[in-house]
Amino acid sequence: METDKNINITDALPDISIPGINVSAGITLCGNTEAYLELLCDVYGIIDKKCQEVENYLKKGDIRNFTTTVHALKTTCRMMGHTDLSESFFELEKLGKENDTEKAASLTPDVLDRFRSLQPLLEPYSVKAAIDKIPFEATAVSELLSEIIEATSDFDINRAEEAMNKLLTYECDKELSDALNKLSELVNDLDYDEASELASGLKEKL
Repeated sequence: METDKNINITDALPDISIPGINVSAGITLCGNTEAYLELLCDVYGIIDKKCQEVENYLKKGDIRNFTTTVHALKTTCRMMGHTDLSESFFELEKLGKENDTEKAASLTPDVLDRFRSLQPLLEPYSVKAAIDKIPFEATAVSELLSEIIEATSDFDINRAEEAMNKLLTYECDKELSDALNKLSELVNDLDYDEASELASGLKEKL
């Protein structure tokens, strides 16, 4: 199947066919096709960064952050419908929990190579739609920040992204807008500890 690059999710939804990925399962997990396309866009944007992080954590012997990161990638791949890759990250997660750095180091390069190989396949879905803004409501924003704190604590990707997308629809002053864009970056990058910390700080300031 041929697809045009940079498909906008507000256009007529395309037939999605990605080798190795069960698209139907991914759409079911995400709730709808639009949310699934947003996930594909987010995954495309984090591949290089997350691979570098995993490699750096292994190099430094930081098994705690290694385990946390591969756990998040396991969940991401499952939500995307890539069962094989999800199971491979799960295997790395188990090795991290067992503190088996030697075996983790031997298996990680192949897993990351397979993750990196998704980049050209996901490129057609790498652009998000523009967001229409609505008037600021402190109570609603506070509730959404709470939702992000809870979702990131549970590594619930779909819930965190849904709350973040709603947050970004509110008109804010420049300081809060910049902070929310940073929060969105952290959520998209699966940096959940930092995202939770930032969301908590923003909630206190409202």
